[in-house]
Amino acid sequence: MRGLTRPGRRSAVTAIAALGVAGATLIAVGLADGDQPAAATGSADPVAAATAAPPHDEPPQPTLPPEGTVLPTPHSDVHVTVPALGMDLPVLPVTPRRGAIDPPTLTAAYWIEPYGDPVGAAAESDNTLYLAAHSTGTGKYGFDPLMAPEGRGSTLAAGDVVEVSTPEGTVRYTVERTERYAKGELPGATEVWEASPGRLVLITCFQRGGGRNSTENLVVFAES
Repeated sequence: MRGLTRPGRRSAVTAIAALGVAGATLIAVGLADGDQPAAATGSADPVAAATAAPPHDEPPQPTLPPEGTVLPTPHSDVHVTVPALGMDLPVLPVTPRRGAIDPPTLTAAYWIEPYGDPVGAAAESDNTLYLAAHSTGTGKYGFDPLMAPEGRGSTLAAGDVVEVSTPEGTVRYTVERTERYAKGELPGATEVWEASPGRLVLITCFQRGGGRNSTENLVVFAES
């Protein structure tokens, strides 16, 4: 595609094995050598080429800045927006390091390489697009807008629109459902890891409110 650097198809996803604690998202991914899973063709095991594995190492979780601090927002020509929530985040690529993904900033979302890339038209999609971002429970950063206050659930519902824009155009995704997975469940959730062109999956920690540790992952499924 024009305007974006396409990652090499050098690894296959196996699982997100752990997500953040105490108010910030930490994503750990196990990767296996080999080709990326192909688009779903009705196989009973859409991720048969992948094997669930724990993270090799967990990067340190980010620390919230002091109250009143204004964090810089990185520049990107790619953005994810949820018009109904007023959410607009730049999107940058991130590649797992030592089996783990730690989004570098609190003020952006990250598409996980080497899976689907942001595209300018739905017909150009060749895989699931995974976007991950921090959540803090403060309502100020990353995917915080996706969660209702005090752990009352997600602010997104079926039929809501999520847009991913690139210099070539904007793809509108319609939310199908949201799911919450206990920390140890996501590696075996084959419905999350199915390679499906035209699908968008948003991943973050589900914040329970009250400063309590996050024990679940929030996953949003949307289709173009």
